[in-house]
Amino acid sequence: MGPGVGGSGVAVALRLAEPTASELAGYVESELGWQVVHPDGPPSPLLVLTEEAAPGAVVVRTDPPDAEEVRALLTAGALDVLTWPGERERLTGLAARAGASGAGSDDPPVLRVAAVAGGVGASTTALAAAGLLAWAGLDVVAVGDAGLTRLAGVAWRGPGAPELAALAAHEAAAELAALARPARGLPGLRLLGGGPVVDAPGWDADAVVVDLGVLGEGVGAVADVLLARPDAHLAAAAGRSEPVLLVGDGPLDGAGVRRALGRRPLAHLPSSARVARAGLDGRVPTGLPGSWLRGLERALRDVEVARR
Repeated sequence: MGPGVGGSGVAVALRLAEPTASELAGYVESELGWQVVHPDGPPSPLLVLTEEAAPGAVVVRTDPPDAEEVRALLTAGALDVLTWPGERERLTGLAARAGASGAGSDDPPVLRVAAVAGGVGASTTALAAAGLLAWAGLDVVAVGDAGLTRLAGVAWRGPGAPELAALAAHEAAAELAALARPARGLPGLRLLGGGPVVDAPGWDADAVVVDLGVLGEGVGAVADVLLARPDAHLAAAAGRSEPVLLVGDGPLDGAGVRRALGRRPLAHLPSSARVARAGLDGRVPTGLPGSWLRGLERALRDVEVARR
């Protein structure tokens, strides 16, 4: 990631009509300390804000777009869709994503999900996050152990992700095509069992989502988001820097969570009988309720995904 991403010194280009262009220019220069530049530079813009879809650019709308329009824009290559001015605080996270995607690596971005204790729902959340990306039109691989694939209705046997990650990058694409299995009812999502991995060198995919398992069981400081219930297990996340997403019920209220964690969590996804039934029936992510998925999408929107 380049210097200044998510802070001052970011070069941004605006391809927007008035008055949105002037409003955004004033905001990014006065509030964020960024520099508005010509789309062709110099310097080359890290972030491009446009009205129409363009590869790697952020599409800006003054009215919230519906899900179908967002899906079409992302499929056309947009980095994301931003509603102005209601979502202006997302700009710093989008700059970080633009910096990560321009880091010069051919490996896909990896979203790593871990839990601070067992039974929190890391596998369900990882599959749900992968499903959200696949519904947006990306080719996504969800990675984990047999528990993750079982949630999607696939019994995994034989070699899987660890063996694939050990290969040279030029061999990985062919082996991924041979090993990964399609998720039922969701084109664009493939499953890879055998256990978690940290990197995806040479994998032929638009994105990889990894269920790393439980913190402390071989999970070091490599997660992009930590899951926890609002209970005493939050102490395990207090000394770590990853964003924390609360899932389910527990004895701590909002103030208790902030005291235990030392900061605010990303969000709180409520307990859901429908989520539990989808897992028991092997229908994750296609059987998850839409309201739960929308809450997860909002929570993860600005989580920075590593690109190795």
